[in-house]
Amino acid sequence: MADAITDLAAERLIRRAPDHPLALAEDDQRYLLGCLEEVGRVFGIATLPDLPLDALPGRALMRRLVDLRRTLRAADPEQRSALGRLAGAIQLVDTACALDHDHAAAVAARHGKPED
Repeated sequence: MADAITDLAAERLIRRAPDHPLALAEDDQRYLLGCLEEVGRVFGIATLPDLPLDALPGRALMRRLVDLRRTLRAADPEQRSALGRLAGAIQLVDTACALDHDHAAAVAARHGKPED
């Protein structure tokens, strides 16, 4: 049952993310890429996206992060550390998604358009 709840929470994170690239600061992009590189290195898998982060839709980025977090199991302290950073990366992207949503709502309100 706990896995089903976790999957629902993960799916909610993915669905909240926009279908367009997020406005991430350079520091945030470096952090995210560093997390993905570390996870790839310690687990021996390819983790970096094919597109630069400023061209990757937020939903695709969130799905990649959530799928990695959901499927990988740490076998040693180094892997546990990498997964911990991955959780931080998910939180960072979720925050960027919330800011993106708030910005879109403010722009729509300013132009008298209903929110999506």
